[in-house]
Amino acid sequence: MTASGRVEGRRRGRPSTGVRDAVIAAAERILAEEGVARLSTKGVADRAGVAESSIFYHFRDRTGLLQAVVQRHLRPVKDVLGDIDAHRDLRADLVALMEALEDFFVATIPVAAAIQSDAELRARYLDRAQETDIGPHRAVDAMQARLAAAQLSASSAVNLRAAALLLVGAAHQRALQRHLSPASAFTSLPSPADIVDTVLPLFG
Repeated sequence: MTASGRVEGRRRGRPSTGVRDAVIAAAERILAEEGVARLSTKGVADRAGVAESSIFYHFRDRTGLLQAVVQRHLRPVKDVLGDIDAHRDLRADLVALMEALEDFFVATIPVAAAIQSDAELRARYLDRAQETDIGPHRAVDAMQARLAAAQLSASSAVNLRAAALLLVGAAHQRALQRHLSPASAFTSLPSPADIVDTVLPLFG
């Protein structure tokens, strides 16, 4: 960390415990306002009011920073998963999970678009994702696990993973339309509850 970086960080009153969150928030603002081409470690550090070395310390590089942005928005999904009880109402759990996933996709679609627009960054991100086993498949895993916990397959020929993919895909489509469709088109979409009510009868 340079002397000037230390002085700047203190002058702005940024507590060390808040550096990580400040950097993630700054990265999200730059992605939303300027795109991935402007997402440099120096630019993020300047926007967050911290030394550039703080980014390398906490995130290693731009790839690690983007992963941290994604992980930040996973917290509400993890909270829903942690609150799920296999003995409670399946419909309520599926609706809550769909709503949490939709919010996650809304927040991270710009990040995914940024990664896809840069071939080198995409390759590094995919390599890192394989190391840590993260990616969209984990959402399908979580949805399938909740369906399996209800033991629906015991009396049904429905493929649980296919059903999970339908529910997760619907959440992603709703999120995508929130970004790209006219408001009137989005408001005409079936709600998460409507989608769950359409899928559950398949199990008999």
